[in-house]
Amino acid sequence: MSFKHSFIIGVTRLRKEPGSMVSFDLTGQLSDLKVSSSYVEDIELIAVVGIAESVHGGILITGIIRTIWKGECRRCLGLASGAMEIPVRELYERVESGMGAISDGDTYPYSGDVIDLSEMVKDQVLLGLPLAPLCTEECKGLCVSCGAELNKGLCGCDNEAIDLRWGALDVLTDEDR
Repeated sequence: MSFKHSFIIGVTRLRKEPGSMVSFDLTGQLSDLKVSSSYVEDIELIAVVGIAESVHGGILITGIIRTIWKGECRRCLGLASGAMEIPVRELYERVESGMGAISDGDTYPYSGDVIDLSEMVKDQVLLGLPLAPLCTEECKGLCVSCGAELNKGLCGCDNEAIDLRWGALDVLTDEDR
């Protein structure tokens, strides 16, 4: 199964009939989807479902992007993963052939009778990836003394370690008793 042109939709009818709409349901793969501690594997499928609508300023894409992300838990350093469901609403403006992609950053350019959604999908997935993922909300993390994973049980360390900078004040508490 080839995913080289997975996120391309034809817009010939949309360009000829202002106000018209076309539904799409696309699935493909993209590479290099990674932020600090989370990523989407290159082999992971990305689904994009939505509507392309001819509007005054160009073609409006409205829909949802779905995929699975993985990463390293910020507390226990174990595997974290989850499903992403990202709502999108982006405008594609037509640029004439040979003029290059002129854009102010608020819209995506297109030329011809097709729109390639790959760049928009990539941008949205990267923005949706968690910067500090958790394996679970209840993750207990690692022991600060010995590094044992506390999700598997207690480590046996003396959790009331004394900070030596405050050690001189311990005399005061002993005298007060």
